[in-house]
Amino acid sequence: MKYIIAIVIALLTASTSFGQQTSDTSKSFGLDYLIENAVSKNTKFEAIEYQRKIELIKKEQVNKQPMPMFEAMIDYIPLDFMAKPEYDGFLTQRIMLPGKLSTMELMSDVNAKKQFIIKEQLKIELIRQIKAYYFSLYYYEKLLGFNNEYRDILKSIIKTLENSYSAGMGSQSQILKMNNEIQMLEFERTEMEAMRKVYVNNLKVISNLNIPDDFHTKDLQIIMNTQYDMDSLKLTDVLIKNNPEFKMIDNMIDGSRVEKKIAELDRTPDFTFKGGYRYMAAQPMSFLTFSIGIDLPFMPWNSKRIDAMVDEKTAMELQAMSSKNSALQYMKNELQGMLIMINSLRSKITYLKEVLYPQTQQTFNSTLVSYSSGSGEFMNLLDSYRKLREVSQMLAKEETELLKQYGELEFLLGRQITKIN
Repeated sequence: MKYIIAIVIALLTASTSFGQQTSDTSKSFGLDYLIENAVSKNTKFEAIEYQRKIELIKKEQVNKQPMPMFEAMIDYIPLDFMAKPEYDGFLTQRIMLPGKLSTMELMSDVNAKKQFIIKEQLKIELIRQIKAYYFSLYYYEKLLGFNNEYRDILKSIIKTLENSYSAGMGSQSQILKMNNEIQMLEFERTEMEAMRKVYVNNLKVISNLNIPDDFHTKDLQIIMNTQYDMDSLKLTDVLIKNNPEFKMIDNMIDGSRVEKKIAELDRTPDFTFKGGYRYMAAQPMSFLTFSIGIDLPFMPWNSKRIDAMVDEKTAMELQAMSSKNSALQYMKNELQGMLIMINSLRSKITYLKEVLYPQTQQTFNSTLVSYSSGSGEFMNLLDSYRKLREVSQMLAKEETELLKQYGELEFLLGRQITKIN
C-alpha cells in the first residue's frame, strides 16, 4: 500500500514538468521557425509584391509628357480637278509643366506604399493565427498530459481496491466508480487528441511546413514567467508607430493631399506647340508654319469645376484625419481592456499556482493516505481527485488565455513584445 501511495505522489509531483519533458523528446519546431516560414513562403505575399511593382512601374507612365501627334493633310482640292491642292504636314506636342508630372509621380509612390502596408498587415495577421493555433495546441497537450497522469493515478487506486476486495475488505461499487472515471478519461483523451491533430494540421497549412503528426510545442513558461513592460503610455506610442491601420490611414491622408495638389494644379495652363510644312502645288511654293496654344483654366465655368474638385479632396483629407482620431480613441480603449485582462489573468495564474493548486494537491494526497489507512471514505477520495483535475485544467486554461492575450496585444501593437522559442 505504501508503494502505491509513493507512486501516486511521485506522479503528482512530476505534473508541473510534464509539458517540458514531452516537448524535449518530441519532434518540435520552435514558434519562431513556424512564423519565419509562414511570412516568407505564404503565396499571398507574391501577389502583393507584384501589385507594388505595378504601382512603381506606373511612375514611368505618368511622369512623361503626352505623346506628340503628326497630321498629314491634303487641302484645297478643286472640284474641277484643273487646279492643284495643297499638302500639309504638322507635328503637335502638348507640354505639361514639370510640377504636374512630379505630383502625379507622387501618387504612384503613395499607391506602392499602400501595398507595402497591406503586406505588413498580412504578416501580422499570419503571426497572430500561428500563435493562436500554437497556444491552443499547447493547451490540449497540457490536458493530455494531465489525462495520462490521472489515468495512471486511477489505475494505481483501482489496483489497491481490487487487492482489498480480493481480501474481503473492499467494495465492488468503488472499483466500478473508478473504472467509470477511467472510461471518462479515455473518452476525453480521444476528443483532445482529435483537437490536437486539428491544430497541428492548421499549423502545417499556414506555415507551409511538412509538420509531423507527433508534433509537440516547446515549453512556453518563459513567456508566462517574464514580466513585460505594460506601461499604457509607452504601449500607446508603440501602437501609433507600428499599427498597420494607422499606417493605412496615414497613407489615405497622403493620397488625399496628392490628389488635392493635382486638382489645384489644374489652374496652371498647359501649352500646345504646333509646327509643320505646307506645299502649294498650284504655285510651287513651300512654307513653314508654327503656332502655340495655351489652355484657359481661369474661365469662370472651368474655375468652378476646379474649386469643386479641390473642395472634394480637402473633405476627403479631413475625413481620413477624423478616421485616424476615431481609430486612436477606439484602440486606446481596446489597449486598456487588454492590459486589464492580462493583469487579471496573471493574478489568477499566480493564485492558482501558489495557493489553490498546492492546497488541492495536498488535500488529495492527504485524502489518499487517509483512505489507504482505512480512516477516510472513498467518496472523499473521489471528490478530492475530481477537484484536483478541475484545478489543473483551470490552470492550463488560464495560462493559454494569457498567451493568447499576449498574441492579441502584439497584433494590436503591430510588433512582437514577447520572447518566443
